[in-house]
Amino acid sequence: MAIDDTGGGGSDQASGGGLTDRSARVGEYTWDDLRRELHDGGRFDRSEYLGFEPRDLPDRIEDAASAGKTLDDHFQEFLDPETTPVAKDVYSWEHFKREYYYEDGSRPRDGEGAIVPFDASEHLGFDPDHTEHKLSAAEDIASELHEYVDENTVDVNPDLDEDEFFSTREGHTTVVNRYDLEKAVPQAKKSHFSELERYWVNKPYACVVIFHSRKENEKKYYVVEPYLNAIEIDLREFLSGKLKTAIKYSEDDVIVQGTDADRAQVIQREAEQLLSRYDLYDGPVDASGSESVLGQVKELFGLDEGESDETTGPLTGLSTRPEPAVIEDDESQLNEYQVEKLLYMLKRDFVGYARIDAVKHDINVEDISCDGYNSRVFVYHTDYEQIISNVEHGKGELDDFVVKLAQRSGKGISKRQPQVDATLPDGSRAQLTLGREVSDHGTNYTIRQFKDVPFTPIDLINWNTFSLDEMAFLWLCIENNKSLIFAGGTASGKTTSLNAVSLFIPSNSKIVSIEDTREVELPQRNWVASVTRPSFGEDDKGDVDEFDLLEAALRQRPDYIVMGEIRGEEGRTLFQVMSTGHTTYTTFHADSVGEVIKRFTTEPINVSKTLFTALDLVSIQTQTRVDGSKVRRNKSLTEINEYSAENDEINVRDVYEWRAETDEYIQMGNSNTLEEIKFDRGWTQEKLDEELFKRKVVLAYLIEQGLNTYTQVAATVQAFVNDPETILTLIANEQLELSLEDLREMESVKIDIEPEKEEMVPRPDAPPEMVEETKQVLDNAQPLFDTYKSRETPDIVSALMDGDTDADDAGEDDSIDFGQFVPKAGAEADSE
Repeated sequence: MAIDDTGGGGSDQASGGGLTDRSARVGEYTWDDLRRELHDGGRFDRSEYLGFEPRDLPDRIEDAASAGKTLDDHFQEFLDPETTPVAKDVYSWEHFKREYYYEDGSRPRDGEGAIVPFDASEHLGFDPDHTEHKLSAAEDIASELHEYVDENTVDVNPDLDEDEFFSTREGHTTVVNRYDLEKAVPQAKKSHFSELERYWVNKPYACVVIFHSRKENEKKYYVVEPYLNAIEIDLREFLSGKLKTAIKYSEDDVIVQGTDADRAQVIQREAEQLLSRYDLYDGPVDASGSESVLGQVKELFGLDEGESDETTGPLTGLSTRPEPAVIEDDESQLNEYQVEKLLYMLKRDFVGYARIDAVKHDINVEDISCDGYNSRVFVYHTDYEQIISNVEHGKGELDDFVVKLAQRSGKGISKRQPQVDATLPDGSRAQLTLGREVSDHGTNYTIRQFKDVPFTPIDLINWNTFSLDEMAFLWLCIENNKSLIFAGGTASGKTTSLNAVSLFIPSNSKIVSIEDTREVELPQRNWVASVTRPSFGEDDKGDVDEFDLLEAALRQRPDYIVMGEIRGEEGRTLFQVMSTGHTTYTTFHADSVGEVIKRFTTEPINVSKTLFTALDLVSIQTQTRVDGSKVRRNKSLTEINEYSAENDEINVRDVYEWRAETDEYIQMGNSNTLEEIKFDRGWTQEKLDEELFKRKVVLAYLIEQGLNTYTQVAATVQAFVNDPETILTLIANEQLELSLEDLREMESVKIDIEPEKEEMVPRPDAPPEMVEETKQVLDNAQPLFDTYKSRETPDIVSALMDGDTDADDAGEDDSIDFGQFVPKAGAEADSE
């Protein structure tokens, strides 16, 4: 009977209806087979067995194929080891089988065609039933391994990206790396050292890490430099000996007359020639190598025959830092990384400051000291104060180092003259002692660091060393030729403050400084820096002291005289100079104004009290603690007034005073100095208030805008001194920062500071209280800004080059009461 393709039924003509012996396979099993097997008679409706109309079969198959493909894609992704991590509760045996067991997606068969069963224990190495036990044991081992690694490696800052830290700007690997850091810290200390801070001091060769010892409860200062193994140390000593001989008999003028950079190039050239001559390095050198005596050198250092891979190009990637190969100590030739390390060490020892060279590069370090033989170097850190370092000199090495420091300073030191005060080539002060003649602990030294880039008045305000009002007051006083002494104890910040406020000296003034050891650093180019010189003989003939320099200074027609520090009788001469009308700035060791007057007016200085009144101001600096941190504060700012013959006393008046309990500065009374300025300039009280307020506004604007680099502050201050209207117009129109790019044109002030050096200066950010104060000052200045906003933005370069401009009548606005924002002067203050 025919089959109803539309789903209709039909009678079964097959008698007996028995089961078919054909299996249900595609292309073999038919509807007749199904009917004979399952249908009991009557109408045969295919839809009952299919669950849908037979005519829908093609669409159903297409949908099923699509769903099957989607499911298979998900399954394949699930099985793919690249998209499924090997992780607990994710990676299954099915994943493993697909990667290591199945062949073309099916179970493998042996030569006879039989399926090869999967044996999990063969792959695991143990019975799968023991998995939990094995995992527990592995967890214990992992914990022990973690403890071992933790005890034997440095506890670094987890938030620090070490790959980024140990990379140059070009993306190359630095010479110093984590390997050197691990070598720098003794094994016994790694378990209780934790990193507090890390920064570069001479990238890519040296960095500094500040550690906290949990065991000893103290801070540690660790210098990290390239680690040298025993072979490299021997090779450095060998090359050092050869270089000393070569330099001793060299006729190259660069050795004597060249700069440190020139000498470093000579050291590198000679060292590369030596390495090439002895066939220790095949890298590029300028000179052609001579006949090799490699056998002699290998015999000397115990090097085996063999070849090493040649490294060329920049130091990039781990391939250029083959620590395992370096540690083996059996390389017959040096790779580029090893040569770079050796060249750094040689230049450091011959041209730099040997073991303390990295510390000398650290702008955060104020003092460096070694107290004797077998004593480690201590540093005074800006943030951590006195801390011990990992730098240590050997006995003979320490003696040689101190002698070398003296020689580089142009001084001689010996057992006959075991103590020397010297100025190092970079301007740092050094006190050197040789041997045990005057020191039980032996040779020692102390170096007071000299900063290439001085701090600015903005830094002093942000540190709260001075208040904003005090600094504006000092600016107006210095600009108007008022003499000033910074007094205080050791390391109280006297010289730092002197250098900072020197930015207020007009650039069209001539300055002469007089020092026995270079400390003062001024930005003005019209500056004669005079330094005393001792006699070359046993007597005093030929020496040049402060008296001689002061006498010479008077012939140089100075507008300002800056004396580094008053220690003795030269102070009397200084006050004589001051009384002749020369503005003078200096520093002095005394803790109060009364102590300043007492020491100056008694032996050995013995300045008469009538002469002492030539001085205008005394700033008392102090080093103290606020909230547990060591800070520097201007304890008081005091005016020196008239001498009272009746009481034989010098009348003084505190203008500002620091209150320790609140860490705030209080205006104590009126200012006669401001009254004198008003009288000398012919200003009204309103004009005086305006000038003082304008300077306060400029300082507040620099702080509020974060313009605190030396270039930005020096250029703004000097431009204001030359032409205040220009700077105020730029500030009012918010164009100052953009215009600062042109300030390098100013030739009378050295403001062209290298960006690399500026970046290293630890300049403080303004505290929240100062930010609020500056905003208040600028809000009060809005009426002043309104008078300048309508003006055309001037050319700041021309303002800098035009010289001093008398702006007494420019931009004056009588409608603004500036007196409410500034300290009062003289009689007006007394009347209040």
